[in-house]
Order: sequence, then C-alpha cells, then structure tokens
Amino acid sequence: MQKLLVSILLLSLGLNAYLLFDLKTNKPELKPASMNRVTLNDQNSFSQSNEVRTNNTFSSDRSDKANNSAEDTALQQQVTEAYQAPQAMSADEIFELLQILQAKKKYDDLELLLREYLKLYPSDYKAWLIEADLIFHTEPLNTAIVFYYNLLEKNLPAEEENKINSIIEVNTSKVIQQLSADRAWDLLATFIEPLLQIAPLNRDYIMGLARAYGEQQQVVLMENALAALPYDDTRAQQLRKSIYSPSAAETDDDIRSDITDTATLSKRTVTVLGSGQQFFVRTSIGRNSQLLLLDTGASTTAISRKVFANVPESDTEFIGRFSVQTAGGGIEAPLFKLNTLTLGDININNVSVIVLPDETFTGSFEGLLGMNVLRNFDFRFDPEKQKMTLFER
Repeated sequence: MQKLLVSILLLSLGLNAYLLFDLKTNKPELKPASMNRVTLNDQNSFSQSNEVRTNNTFSSDRSDKANNSAEDTALQQQVTEAYQAPQAMSADEIFELLQILQAKKKYDDLELLLREYLKLYPSDYKAWLIEADLIFHTEPLNTAIVFYYNLLEKNLPAEEENKINSIIEVNTSKVIQQLSADRAWDLLATFIEPLLQIAPLNRDYIMGLARAYGEQQQVVLMENALAALPYDDTRAQQLRKSIYSPSAAETDDDIRSDITDTATLSKRTVTVLGSGQQFFVRTSIGRNSQLLLLDTGASTTAISRKVFANVPESDTEFIGRFSVQTAGGGIEAPLFKLNTLTLGDININNVSVIVLPDETFTGSFEGLLGMNVLRNFDFRFDPEKQKMTLFER
C-alpha cells in the first residue's frame, strides 16, 4: 500500500513538471505597442492585395471591411499623435506617416501633418516633393506646375531635377494635347497663362496659348503671344493662316443641321429625349446609364460625382484640376479622361469629362453633354414636332 502511494505521488509530480515546462515553451508572445504601428511595408502589402479583385463571400467581405476600418483607425490615431506632438517622434517616423497618407490619398490629413513636419524640417527636399504631389491632386494643375518650376530653383540632387522636368513636360504636353483635341480653348488658355509667365520662351506654351486665343477670335491676344517668336516663324504663320483664313475642313466642326433624307439612311442615329428648350441623351458611362443634358455652349462634357463614382478606376485617367465656371459661379474641379462614353450603340473613345458636385445638377439629368462629344454628330431639328435627332458623322 505504501509503495502504491509513493508511485502515485511521483506520477503526480512528474505530470506537474511536464505541464509547467509546456506552458513556458508555448507561452504566447506579447508584442510591444510599437508592433501595432502601421508601416509603409504594411501599406504597400495592403494596397497590392487589394489590386486583385475576387468574388469573396459576404462574410469575407465583411471581415475585409473590418480589417480596413481597424487599420484606418490605427493610422488616424498615429496621425493625431504626430500632429499634436511632432517633437515626440523621430523625423523618419513622421516622414513614413506622410508617405502612407500620400499612398492612401488622404490629402486632408497629409496637408495638416506635412505643415507641421516642414516647420521642423524645412530643408527636407523629399517633403517638398510630397507637397508638390499634394498640390497636384488638390489644387489647379497650373498651380502645381508652377510649384514644380519653383522647386527647380532650389538646390536639389540632379536626379530629382530630372524627375521634376519630366513631370512638367509630361503633364503640360498631355493637357495641351487633350484640351486642343477637345477644342476646350477657354480651359487651355486659363491653364497656360501662368505657365508662360514662368517660362516665357517655351514654344509649346506660346503656340498653345496663341491658338487658344485665336480659336476664341481673340486675335489681339493671339498676336501678343506670338510676338515672342520671329514673325516669319513657320508654326506661327500656319496658325495665323488657319485663324484668318479658315478652310472648309477647319470650319466643319461647327454644328450642322442640313442633313438630307438620303444621307440619313447611311448614318447611325441617337435618340434624343425632351422637346422645346431642353434636350437629353441617355448615355452609358462605367457600369450604369445616365441622362445628360445637351449643352452646345459647353466645350467639355461634365458629370456628377455620383456618376463618376460608378466608373472603374481602370477606365479613367486623371488629367488635373481646373478652374471652371458653373451656374453657381467659379469652382475648382477635376478633369478626367474616360476610355469610352456610349450613346446608343455608338462608342466615343478618350472623352474628357469634368467631375462636378452632385448639387450642380438639378432635375432629372446628371451632367452636361458638351461639344467634345457632340462634335461627332450632326443635328436635325423638327420645328413642328419640337424634336431633335443626332446623326453620327
């Protein structure tokens, strides 16, 4: 009996020792608070994982949203702490936050934190470049280009200067080509005017601004712009000839209504709704269809933010922000290029659209169909029926 009790006691001691050893070896690791910080690598991995769209179940979608919300909450807390006490963080820590905010396009938070960072580190040229990108996405494009020009006056590494010159060249060329193709001469003139003050000998600016003035029949301003070039400059003389003596082909962009019955048989048509003073066309942009008001006085098509929100990002290209006039006055609005805009069964490619606040449009329509689209059609108006038809050119 005594031997049995000793055996049981030894077995119990052995079991306790085993459990204690297992608890120590498999103890969960307690991570320090700093391990919960959102890092740039975390952000890059997060962004890359979301580039692949999958048909997840509702439960996984809900989990993703919860994770995103938790990450955004953690990021917001870090930003608040950095803004309230930037001296308590190292320059590298704050700068990494700036990069994350820039990558996530949280421009309001970025602007506040960047302001505090530049107070502490005003000579950090990498922060200047982030500021330039912030201005590019939140202010008129010509303001951003002027800022980039000003950066070239600072002592920057040669590699950064080359990048800035490339940014200026790519964006100005893209805008001049796009707005010229749209014949949006008012927007083009407004865009180039401040740039020509910074770079008065830039031939692309001179010719772009001169043409924008000339196409609006502001020939005195056109000649003032061309005065920076020799009078016998080939491109300048060609522009003068096209403005003072336009050919039939150059005037063919005007609205035509003299379509014969024979000609209409070979043309695709677009149904126009409404009668009298206002006419509408049902268009397809992105995933949905929307009603746009025909506006022959608008050089560029405009849509609401609600409509634009349904367009896949892959189908758009951000051109820049511009100062535009609306019925409610002047505002700053982004200009995008859409891959395709569809009217009936007719696709119009590479269409510029200005995205305006939803409250800009009242009534049943959600945008304005401008001349950059309507130029592809001829018009026929039946005064008796007060009906209009569009014929593809």
